[in-house]
Amino acid sequence: MPSEIRIVLSEAAIPTAILRLTLCLIGVLSAAGCVPSLTHAAGPVAVSASASPSQRVPDPKAYYHFLRGYQAELANDAGTAQEEYLKALALDPASVVLHLRLAALYHAKGEHGKAQAHAEQVLAKDAASLPALNILAAVAAATSRSDLAIGYYERIVAIRPQETQAYYSMGMLLAGQKRYEEAERVLRQGIALAPAPSPTGYLYLGHVLVEQKAWDRAVQAYQDALAINPGFDPAYLGLAATLEAKGDAAQAIAILRKYLQTINRGNREVRHRLVRLLLTQKAYEPALVLLRETVQESPGDVEAQLRIGLIYGEMKEFPKAVEQMKLVLALRPNELRVRDHMAYLYEEMKDYEKAVAEYRAIIQSDERFSDAHLHLGYLLYRLKRTEEALPHFRQVIALNPKLPDAYQMLGLALLQASRHDEAVAVFRDGLQANPGNADFHFNLGTAYDKLGRFDELVGEMQEAIRLDPKHADALNYLGYTFAERDMRLEEAVGLIQRALVVKPQNGYYLDSLAWTYFKMGRLEEALEEMKRAVAVVPDDPVFFEHLGEICLTNNLQNDAREAWIRSLELDPANRKLTERFKAKGFWDPAVDERIRKAQHKQSQKSL
Repeated sequence: MPSEIRIVLSEAAIPTAILRLTLCLIGVLSAAGCVPSLTHAAGPVAVSASASPSQRVPDPKAYYHFLRGYQAELANDAGTAQEEYLKALALDPASVVLHLRLAALYHAKGEHGKAQAHAEQVLAKDAASLPALNILAAVAAATSRSDLAIGYYERIVAIRPQETQAYYSMGMLLAGQKRYEEAERVLRQGIALAPAPSPTGYLYLGHVLVEQKAWDRAVQAYQDALAINPGFDPAYLGLAATLEAKGDAAQAIAILRKYLQTINRGNREVRHRLVRLLLTQKAYEPALVLLRETVQESPGDVEAQLRIGLIYGEMKEFPKAVEQMKLVLALRPNELRVRDHMAYLYEEMKDYEKAVAEYRAIIQSDERFSDAHLHLGYLLYRLKRTEEALPHFRQVIALNPKLPDAYQMLGLALLQASRHDEAVAVFRDGLQANPGNADFHFNLGTAYDKLGRFDELVGEMQEAIRLDPKHADALNYLGYTFAERDMRLEEAVGLIQRALVVKPQNGYYLDSLAWTYFKMGRLEEALEEMKRAVAVVPDDPVFFEHLGEICLTNNLQNDAREAWIRSLELDPANRKLTERFKAKGFWDPAVDERIRKAQHKQSQKSL
């Protein structure tokens, strides 16, 4: 409708002259094919396409409201269009066009019952109305009545066999019901009947084959789509996703690169998909090149800026990552998750005070941001600033009463502070909020161990193992506990071996197994496992103390002496071992010098 013609009068104020003008305009516009007519003739009526002029002069008021509704539709004002069409329908209740337009509007708004009612009004007049059948099929599909929708599409193709979109829609509905063979047959039928080669049918076929994990046939379907339309974006994306799913990430990357090089370098979705694929292959530099191009084109693209920062983090280039996060925050200063990640980067840089300050600043901005409390608490726990950590874990529990990590960390912090009874209470609270959680039973068992409550320790470890038979920490802890008490040693070996099945290269489990063999007098096996343990964990003083003990029992005096020296270098404050070392006659000035150097090195490190 020409922009200079604006209908603004209300129905009550329409003078006769205006009505005549309206009718004249209707005649001109309808003859030009600009607006549909309010026809009552039987036969197919397109919902959105123009129709031939009416065979009779319509009610002028109805046509006036129809024109206003049509103008509103063109302006994407669905609410006004609906109001005007309803006013027109009240004056002309038999209008097929009005029923169809209202059905389409209601369907678009999700008011499926009203859409269905209007479409059925049309179908009652004309059982072969394709627009009405299409709307009813779409409504049935949207309301999870797939069989009904399929029935409507079957009626459509029976009336018009070349209605290819009906085949495609029916095929996808059949696929949704996992009726894949029927879906493929229907889609291929639509492809064959299409008046001209179209990539759409092959695209749908590819999707159905992907659902069946028929990767090679899906690849062929997408390639067929691209043979028809080499610039068909969805087929490129489908082909790349299928190649990735079948394990050919390199080929998927090549496909997306080809698209960017030959079809559309600026397609953001393809570029982002390629970046994601490159990251799965740890191809960080090519991903950065693409992201920098995106940022150069759109400096305000926060997602691209953020991804650059995350990639720098993956590359361990933490200072660059921090600077990139600052750029993101300049664009989005209130993105607390970005600040939270920046605090994590400071942690990785071992700039702990900056990390603490960043977490505190986040909490000051939003004291209910639980992740910052949790992460700050964990950092303070690692720094052994336990009393500072405790309130943050408690705050997380207050904000998220069922969050397991909060209870776990609060309990562990209380154990670190030697407040064992309180730790027991916290782990019990955690179990009440998360019943059946094996980790809580494990940690509760360790708390009972600190309190010397052996029976409860065993009971909790056994419960953790019952809930999770592959809970390696519980298996090892219980096995080592038995070994330390020289009891149930065969059972201890079995438990620790089960832990090692889960984590074969865990040095602590190897140490437990070696120590258990030692307790059983199986000295050669003990020595073999202990050597494996210190090879995996070369900086644990207890391991070397155990190795020395086992070597000594095997009459390997020099090996025992070297193992104990290494243990004392790692832990010069171990007085009990120092006294034993001297009692065995192993001490000499050279050893004394080595231990002094180790003490000095540790004191420098702590500074």
